[in-house]
Amino acid sequence: MKKVLIAAASVLAISSVAQAEWDVIRAGVDVPYPPFEYRAPDGSLTGFEIELGNAVCQEITNRDCEWVVQDWDGIIPGLLARRYDMIFSSMSINDERRQRVLFSEAYYTTPSSFFVREGSDFDQENTAGKRIGVQRATIQDTYLAEFHRDATIVRYTTADEVMLDLQGGRLDAMFIDFAAGEGLIESVEGVVPSGETINEPRRIFGEGVGAAFRQRDTALAEAVNEALRKVKEDGTYDEIMNRYFDYSIKL
Repeated sequence: MKKVLIAAASVLAISSVAQAEWDVIRAGVDVPYPPFEYRAPDGSLTGFEIELGNAVCQEITNRDCEWVVQDWDGIIPGLLARRYDMIFSSMSINDERRQRVLFSEAYYTTPSSFFVREGSDFDQENTAGKRIGVQRATIQDTYLAEFHRDATIVRYTTADEVMLDLQGGRLDAMFIDFAAGEGLIESVEGVVPSGETINEPRRIFGEGVGAAFRQRDTALAEAVNEALRKVKEDGTYDEIMNRYFDYSIKL
């Protein structure tokens, strides 16, 4: 019992430190990346991670996150430059990134997949000479560079730019997080997943998606972990997830 009370007091102390230092939590996010983060018709930010992030921020500060839109290839530099306090934007946890940032516990996981135009003869086991589009500086980019060196890898700033060139016939395939690819093809015709989904090797694809912080911001990271545990326990996480997915991505 004594250990339980000490642990509970420690959690409360960490939360108090986080609340004292952060009246509002600024969260960096790469947009668009549906269904995780994108703009609604009225221009407001929405999506699974926007709603989940706001629920987490509400637990810590009683306010929604303050969202800061940042291109993916600059999202870690933006955190380190203090443009925002955390990254809450589908960042997979792996050892390479751990050298630069501190991660929360993982809060979802999905595999990656190739997407092609309907009727394509694309074969993910034989990509020699194929043009494959990918969002720059993602784990999918890292995977292609290592395992598909015989293909022409075309890198883009945003995922929707990749989709536009795939639709336009300027690419043979797109490689992206499976759920994000599903979100993108909802609004287009003639693009479908191709082949088996991919989540190995773990040294590239990591252990799931987590929030990222500057290394010294341990109090904020623990407060976010505590908030994530609470929204999972009270059903908030499942309620948000079920609005965007017909399968579980929960960790």
